Amino acid sequence: MSKISKKVLSLVLALVLSLSVCVIAFAAPAFDFSIKEDNTGSITGCDGDIEDGVLELIDWDDFYELKLTSVAANAFAYDESDTEKAYLADVTTVIVPAGVNEIGSYAFAYLPALTSVEIKGDVKIDENAFAGCAALKEVTFGGDAHLCKDAFAGCDALETLNVNDDASFNAESGALNDTAWYKNYTVDFVTIGSTLIAYKGQDEEEVIPENVTRIGASAFEGNTTLKKIVFSQYVTEIGDRAFADCLVLEDVVFSDVGTIETIGKDVFVNTPYYDNYPGEFFIVGTKLIKYKGGDVDFVQIPNTVTEIAEDAFDGCYTYNERDGYTFVISSIVVPASVTKIGENALSLATFEDGSTYTPRIYAYSGTPAMDALKAAGYKATAMPAKCDIDKDGKVTVADARLALRIALRLDTVDDVTKTAADADADGTVTPADARLILRIALGLEKYSAQDLLSMPKTNVELLMAYTAAMKKAAVEKVGYTKTVTNKITNTDVNLAHRAKLVDIASKNMTNTKKTYASDTQAAADNLLVPSLLSTDSIKKATNVMKDGKYYITIQFEDVEDAFVTVDTPEYVPSTSYLGKIIPVVNGQVFYNAISANKWFTLVPDSDSRTFNCVRKYAMNYVNPTVSLVLDAVTLRAESITISCQYHFAVDGKVNGVDISSFMFKTGDGTVDRTDTITYSDFQW
Repeated sequence: MSKISKKVLSLVLALVLSLSVCVIAFAAPAFDFSIKEDNTGSITGCDGDIEDGVLELIDWDDFYELKLTSVAANAFAYDESDTEKAYLADVTTVIVPAGVNEIGSYAFAYLPALTSVEIKGDVKIDENAFAGCAALKEVTFGGDAHLCKDAFAGCDALETLNVNDDASFNAESGALNDTAWYKNYTVDFVTIGSTLIAYKGQDEEEVIPENVTRIGASAFEGNTTLKKIVFSQYVTEIGDRAFADCLVLEDVVFSDVGTIETIGKDVFVNTPYYDNYPGEFFIVGTKLIKYKGGDVDFVQIPNTVTEIAEDAFDGCYTYNERDGYTFVISSIVVPASVTKIGENALSLATFEDGSTYTPRIYAYSGTPAMDALKAAGYKATAMPAKCDIDKDGKVTVADARLALRIALRLDTVDDVTKTAADADADGTVTPADARLILRIALGLEKYSAQDLLSMPKTNVELLMAYTAAMKKAAVEKVGYTKTVTNKITNTDVNLAHRAKLVDIASKNMTNTKKTYASDTQAAADNLLVPSLLSTDSIKKATNVMKDGKYYITIQFEDVEDAFVTVDTPEYVPSTSYLGKIIPVVNGQVFYNAISANKWFTLVPDSDSRTFNCVRKYAMNYVNPTVSLVLDAVTLRAESITISCQYHFAVDGKVNGVDISSFMFKTGDGTVDRTDTITYSDFQW
């Protein structure tokens, strides 16, 4: 970086000009600057010629025709032992023009008389930029602002911040903590305009206020009490490390109808929510935030992802002193749906010298993904078109034959070719793929091989399609008919206790059919939108395309919600994510019902006494399933059916009579209940 002193050059120029013209004295100070690599300037100081204590910077140098875009570190930091900066002791006001968008570390630190600062444009204020300005009372921001850690450390008198309501404002940890403005804030949520910059509360559960549209960088970072956070529909942006190191945060609920448009780096890093997030892809909305997969060499990003975040694959390696870096991922397939890729998104590691390690990148030619990769600086290898295994540019019977040979392991091919042959995208090449390719080749299918690029097939894609369909209906407030049915489907218990157990199993049963009109809040409120993507709970998921529609079925694993014995007498709800994906009856309801019927004197299995008692109680979710029909182009729902069976089992005695099934003299009495919710007749 070269340094040029404008004062020296100006003196030389003045001597030359003095031969023929008079020298005119200017009151404004002459600024020193250095030229940066992008041919802009950084202000490094001035000659001290300021009036009335007002230090007004410039963002353009006429002589060099140079934009001045930043203030260098320590440029105007006061040091009483530095006689050249003695003039800084009298600076009361600093004015930063709109073109200066970064203020370096300690740039205006320790100015003893500084009382006001006006920053006219968008700005980043680096660490300790105004540290120790003890007399500073007011700062005015004319645009967006990002305050780094300790930006105003030691500014105890700062009590007024003027910010535009529509400005984006981030304040990292400690940026304003020493100020009177922050200390006098009496509510838990510290906001500037519509940006939440800090949380001062100590609660375990919080709901983001509806006046907040942005969560600032590091707003909750390091919190030690918050276990659950619920976002309102109005939050559209989450800044870098907003919830990082929240050591007990385990539950994050996004709005059914809101959309997170921008999410920063490491937002949930080092939290139980992130650490325990199921599946290999950590996704918010349709943005891939982080790849969490294990030792997989060939990674296919879900085709429902539209954006890949900065550093999404960073850290996918192991390292030790003896072997150095070990990278397992050899290839990443970017789907056709991706339109935006962040900096270093697909690089596995960034080294000290700034270089990166990136595996081979594949994408389908002629898709937005190729353009996005080019814009992000990645070179991608074109994938064979879907089903075009022989790469001749069309899908023919020959491709079907090759797919069958691959399925029967008569041919050995690489992962890229397998991806082309895996027509149904279930991760393996089978005779079913060969049959599908043959039907496409013969024109027996109404969709083409190209349509398969956007067809959700993997578990995460199907779950995202389900979530997106429900959310789309809620956001657009479409009309529909909601039908709820609850019924007892099976009983296996002796006659003496059947009515009682059936009565308990029937708690909260409602059979209703109601039509919700379009454009009403009730239409949005009565849709059960999943709040979390969890593929770990999926037992089996399928999708069939027919007549321009997707027929999707997702079956989830059974869940043991409660198992109560004398050794574990308290009801503890299941930690399964099932309840966030489909509605399930809380097992606490039935636990309380049994307790209210005085069945709940818990005794050991071996107890033979005859008074009212329960030896065991269990309630499981059995065969929970979601079935939906979507328009293949718009992904609008035509019908959605959600069903779950509840299996109750009680082992005990009432009035000396065993609660037992017909098959055993003693044992569990069981009742099965099935709940079904159907959404139909959507009015898009």
